[in-house]
Amino acid sequence: MPYCRRRAETIRGFTLIEVLMALTIFSLIVVIAYGALATSGDGFRMLKDVRDKLEQSGWIGRQLRADMDALAWPQAGSFSAAAPVYVRKPPVAMTHDNRGSSEFDQLWLLVAEPGQAGISEVHYYIDESKYHLIRESRLLWARNGVEPVRWDMGEAHSCAVEAMGLDGQWQPEWKSINPFVWPKALRIRISTQVDGSNSREWLLPLLYGRPL
Repeated sequence: MPYCRRRAETIRGFTLIEVLMALTIFSLIVVIAYGALATSGDGFRMLKDVRDKLEQSGWIGRQLRADMDALAWPQAGSFSAAAPVYVRKPPVAMTHDNRGSSEFDQLWLLVAEPGQAGISEVHYYIDESKYHLIRESRLLWARNGVEPVRWDMGEAHSCAVEAMGLDGQWQPEWKSINPFVWPKALRIRISTQVDGSNSREWLLPLLYGRPL
C-alpha cells in the first residue's frame, strides 16, 4: 500500500534542535514579559508614593492655614508678671535648630480652635524617633498632667520656619514678647527626604488675631 507508506513517512515528531529553539524563544518571551510587569509595578508604586506625598502636603497646608486664620493675641498689659502664665505666652513663637542638611525648627501658636472652650497652644515639631511631623494641641488653662492632642501629619525629615520682620527680612527665630510685635508672615518648608529633596513650602501672611 504505497499511499499508507508515504503517509506514515510524513508523520514524524520534533527534532531535538526544534525543541531547544522553542524552549529558548519561550524563555525569552517570559523574561521580557516579567521585566515589563516589574517595571509597570515599580511605576505604579512610584505614582502611589507621589500621590500620597501630595495628599500629605495638602493636608499640612490646610491645617497650617486654618491655624493662622484662628490665631489669638494677648490683651494689652497681659505680659505683666501679675498676669496668669497662660496669657503671658506670645501668640507666635519659634525656635531654630539647623543641623546642616536638615532643620528641626519648632513652631508654637495660640489658636482659637473650633469646638474648644478657650485658647489652645498648638505646637509643630518633628518627632525624631520616627521622623514624622507632629501637631500637638492643648488648652492653655488645662490642668497639669493633661496630655495634648497629637496629630501625626506624616513623614518629615526637615522642618524650617522663618518669620518676616517689620523690615521685610526673614528671621529664623521670633521671640518678641514685651511688647509683642506681630511678624508680617511665616514661611514654612518641610522636606520628606533626608537629602532635602521633595520639599514643600508655604508662605502664610499673618493678620492680627482675636483677643484672649
